[in-house]
Order: sequence, then C-alpha cells, then structure tokens
Amino acid sequence: MSVTRFPVNKSFRAHPSALSQVREFIREQSDADRLPETVCDDLLLAVSEACVNAVIHTGSARIELSWRSQDHAIEILVRDEGVFERKIPIPELDGTAGRGIPIMLAVVDEVTIQEGTPAKPGTVVRFVKHLGARRGHEAAV
Repeated sequence: MSVTRFPVNKSFRAHPSALSQVREFIREQSDADRLPETVCDDLLLAVSEACVNAVIHTGSARIELSWRSQDHAIEILVRDEGVFERKIPIPELDGTAGRGIPIMLAVVDEVTIQEGTPAKPGTVVRFVKHLGARRGHEAAV
C-alpha cells in the first residue's frame, strides 16, 4: 500500500536573498522524511537550479514550492509567475550559464517543465526522485 503525505507548500520571495530559505525548506523536509543525505543533496541541487532560473529569468515576485512524500518517491513542484524562454546554450557566449536543466536531469529521476507563456504566465518545474525501500518499509529478507 502506498502512503502519501499531504503536500507541504511554502512561498518564497523571488530574490537571491531567499535562496538560502529555499535550501533550508528542502533540508527540513528531507529531515522530516528521513531521507539519506545523498538524496537530500540531489534535491537541493535540482531545486536550487530551478529557483535560480526563476529569480534570474522570470521577473516573478514569488516562487512557490510544493513537497509531496510518497512511499518510494519525493515529488517537488517549483512554480514561478514568469514566461519560460526556450534557449539553446552556446558555451562560447554563455560561459558557465545555461547548464541548469542538464544538472536537474542528472540528479533526479524525472523532470517536467510546464512552460509559462505570455498568454498564461507561470512556469512549473516538477521533480521526482525515486527512493529505494523507505526506512521502516524495507522488504523482509
């Protein structure tokens, strides 16, 4: 049987100074769900990348995070108020910029982006990190 906790939602100012609060929220939720440190680190990196993109590129006033824990997965939604701009990174021009989405793809199992448009602003980035058997739910050997 799958156990799903109600999502934990939190709003943050879309400003560089709020990024430490975003990371603290992810740490708190990881601790509450007793996640391994490596899983927490992966989620911190993915969510930080999405939030930095929202702060830098969207002009949003707020960023909304939603954390949902299930038996074998963590789902996180990052919502902003902006318009998603598709861009092909050009390393010669962008330097180290433009690597956020590939980083996200490397550290979590699923990444989906619902792109905000001029007609319907608000981009939603969804992350899913699959877990092995959860603590207290390990298979009997």
